[in-house]
Amino acid sequence: MTVVELTVSLVVLGVAMAALVQLVALAASQRRAMAQRRIALQEIANQAERIALLPWSETAPDKLTGWQPSAELSEVLPAAQCSIAVSEEPAAPARKIRLEVAWTNSVGQPMEPVGLSIWRFGEAAP
Repeated sequence: MTVVELTVSLVVLGVAMAALVQLVALAASQRRAMAQRRIALQEIANQAERIALLPWSETAPDKLTGWQPSAELSEVLPAAQCSIAVSEEPAAPARKIRLEVAWTNSVGQPMEPVGLSIWRFGEAAP
């Protein structure tokens, strides 16, 4: 009887340990994904601040076409693609600037990109 009880308890313990290992692996994967997303958001915020300091003439659609990722972003996300899309608003002297960072995870699946839209307003014509 004790051999059967011992065998059942070892099976239950083995299943519990396997579940625990999977849970720890999932938590590590989620933590890594959140760190990558935080770095991508930080990169976009930094780029948005740089664009805010540019003169109006430098924010034209033909001038802003992309940017090189920072060393920190390249270290965490080596395959990150940074893009800028500038669109002119016809009703007022304004430009909508869309910043985006896209990347793939360790197995090559695309992750949800991080993006931010900012607006720049020019001088109103007299």
